[in-house]
Amino acid sequence: MGRISVITSGKGGAGKSTVTAGLGCALARLGHKVLLLDGDAGLRSLDLMLGIGGSAVYDMADIFAGNCEPIRAIYPSPICPNVFVLPAPVSLDRLGSPEDLRRLCAGLARYYEYVLVDCPAGIGRGFRGAIAGADQALVVTTPDMVCARDAQIVSRLLEDEGLPARLIINRLRPAPVLAGKMPDVDEIIDTAGLQLLGILPEDEAVAVANANGRPLPSDCNAAACFENIARRVLGEQVPLARLEKM
Repeated sequence: MGRISVITSGKGGAGKSTVTAGLGCALARLGHKVLLLDGDAGLRSLDLMLGIGGSAVYDMADIFAGNCEPIRAIYPSPICPNVFVLPAPVSLDRLGSPEDLRRLCAGLARYYEYVLVDCPAGIGRGFRGAIAGADQALVVTTPDMVCARDAQIVSRLLEDEGLPARLIINRLRPAPVLAGKMPDVDEIIDTAGLQLLGILPEDEAVAVANANGRPLPSDCNAAACFENIARRVLGEQVPLARLEKM
């Protein structure tokens, strides 16, 4: 049975989908079979990020409606071997109930080593559904106090559900942090109230890859950081990089 992780955040724009795609590809490059389940109904993006785009005919709603078997709604990524994507429905009312999602995740986890669920931002109905089948949560925040405070609210809800959670700080720019112009890493961790799993720097290569449905260049800074996070997910002891070297 594979591990099911939900990637969530307190507010939109933190980079959940980017983290889901990047972490999924990093796990695949380390030899694991990965399913990315897009739970962000109405705002799905993983199919575009992973190079599938318009070739997707079925989505999660078709599975719940009985229009197709799950395998027909799951698409291999043409840009990242061993990564598969289950697109989200086009509207929230077709997402299914939390119990529907729990059963779906449990069934699919038999065929994949890792299932990563891209959760809608916020704490509404979509959030409740996306976390229903998860074993653990990864909470994404940007390095600002508003997003970190929202991450704290999410972390408390996850704690109420008995879900262990860890923090990923996304789009950090080392220079302003080191100059004291932005909150430092410890402040973000303390505000969010979660153990840090990893830090992802602001990297233009990520935006370019996502916008064009292309793989992240292996020699860019963000790719190395995604690999480090993936290794920590796998249980390896990987030290955090110093901000000066990001």
